[in-house]
Parts: sequence; structure tokens; C-alpha cells
Amino acid sequence: MTRDDTAWLKGTEALLAKRLPLRHEISLRYALGKYFDDVKQFDAAFASYRQANELTRRYGSRYDRAGLTERVDRIIKSFDAAQIRQCQSRGNASERPVFIVGMPRSGTTLTEQILASHPAVFGAGELTFWQTALTAYEAAELKGGEGATLIPGMARDYLERLTALSADAQRVIDKMPLNFMNVGLISAAFPQARIIHLKRHPIDTGLSIYFQYFSHLHPYANDLDNLVHYYGEYARITDHWRAVLPATTLLEVPYEALIEDQEGWTRRMLDFIGLPWDAKCLDFHQTDRVVITLSKWQVRQKIHASSAGRWRNYEKFLGPLQSLLNLPTHS
Repeated sequence: MTRDDTAWLKGTEALLAKRLPLRHEISLRYALGKYFDDVKQFDAAFASYRQANELTRRYGSRYDRAGLTERVDRIIKSFDAAQIRQCQSRGNASERPVFIVGMPRSGTTLTEQILASHPAVFGAGELTFWQTALTAYEAAELKGGEGATLIPGMARDYLERLTALSADAQRVIDKMPLNFMNVGLISAAFPQARIIHLKRHPIDTGLSIYFQYFSHLHPYANDLDNLVHYYGEYARITDHWRAVLPATTLLEVPYEALIEDQEGWTRRMLDFIGLPWDAKCLDFHQTDRVVITLSKWQVRQKIHASSAGRWRNYEKFLGPLQSLLNLPTHS
């Protein structure tokens, strides 16, 4: 938006002066935040976003910090290098699945759009298969260490799901960001599958989440302290995967490097997933495919660097997010 959009601004402010249903007010305050961000009135933008998030917390789900920490502890303990290798003996050798993982707002949709522009790739969007699969695996483990017996069936069911989405693509991308929790199980079921991990500056990531109207599935998103905790658990479990998986399984792609050198990193990703170069990937914004994530409009535009380093515009408001700068650089 631009400063010429004064009619929109006046109309929005007039609506907000009235008594509105809570969800309508929340949506308008997020929109108002975007307007002020676009016109570089950053103090007003952050104030609008803060109001939107405070209102969202009135009916949002409660974020369970201890529960998430316990869950990450359990997954790390369950999927060490030895356990993954043991399960892989029952896994499927297919190279068809490709996974893109990372924090929300880290560039996963952009990456999927780039790769799905290749004629041999189908972008399946965000599939929820592995969240359910992990729950089933953990339940079987509790019954007497029988989780590994489920691996062949999981792999078969997942491949059937991919075939239903695309019968002939050489590679099918599952870009569910939250699969960063499920990397161990995925690697156990598909030892040859490739996993691309998108990493973005932690404060840019945190602010981008805070500036979006997320669903109840992200209860940490509306509080900066909770965002810091969630990011710390994400960093902890991805550090674990980095330590236990071979380099041939996991490719880490810095978001800032991707937007600076799109062709170089696209070539690297295509090589990683075993496909030849195709120039169509450079024109990803022209690819006609359904995108339903919050980034659906960004991927219709040419690549640009406006979102990199955005956090500096809001430095005085960061509060607890500042602590993310103390994380190891590889996280």
C-alpha cells in the first residue's frame, strides 16, 4: 500500500471506531499494521500489530511451554542415530518424496514454488500426514517398542497419498514447515528422501509470525516471550537432526542467501534432489498452481530482498526477541 491509499485508511479507522465483532476487529488491525509498515510508519505499524495480537489472545489456544519442551525431549531421545538406522532397514527406498521444513514464515512457500516450477516436480503443499504418523509411532513404542513395525505401512500409505496427488511427477514436495518435528520418523521411513531446511534470520522470522493472523494451531504466535521459547525448541530439535543425519539427507538453505542468489541456490537444491537444471525455476512467479498459505501473494512476484533485515525497523520494540541474536549462528 502507499500514502495514496488515504481513503482506505480513513475507512478502516472509521470502522475501528465502531463496535465490531472481535474477529473483524482483529483482521482490520492486522491490515492496518500492514498499511503502516508499507508506508514506513513503523511505530504506528507495531502498535497496530500489538493490538491485533493482544485481541487474538482473548480466544486463542493456550501455549504450553512445558509440554512442547517435553515433546522435543521425547523425540530427540526416540530418534537418535542408532534408532533411525535401525528403522531404516524397514523403510522404503523411494526418492520421490521431498520435504521442505523450517519455521513458519521462513521461506518454505517460496522454495516450494521455485522447485515446483520444474517440469518433473509437483508441489503438494502442506500435508498433515506425519503429525498423525508420529502419534501412532509413539503409541506403538509405549506398547513395547513396536514403533518400527509401523514403518513399512507408513511409507506405503504416504506414497499412495502422493500418487493420488500426482501420478507421474519424479519428485513430490511436502512443504509442511512443522515437519521439522518429524524429520527423524520421515528419514526412518524414507532413507533416500531429501529434506530441505529453510533458515531465516531468527528475529525476522519472529516478527513475520507476529505480524500475521495465524490460526489456533500456532498459539505461541501472539506473544513475544512465547515466540522466543518456541524458536528455541525449534533450534534445539533441528540441531539434533543436523547431528544425527548424514549430509546427503539434509540440505540447509539460508533464506537471505536464496533471495540474493536465486539461481545458484536453485541449482544446488535441484542437484540435491537429483534433478537437472531447468530455467523455468527462475520464473517461479509465473507458475500457475494453487498456493493457499499466507505467502500466496509473495510467490506471484519476482524475488526481492525487502523482507531481509526488516527487523531493524522495529529494533526498539523487539524486547525478548533480542535474545534470539544470542543463538548459535547455525541455528
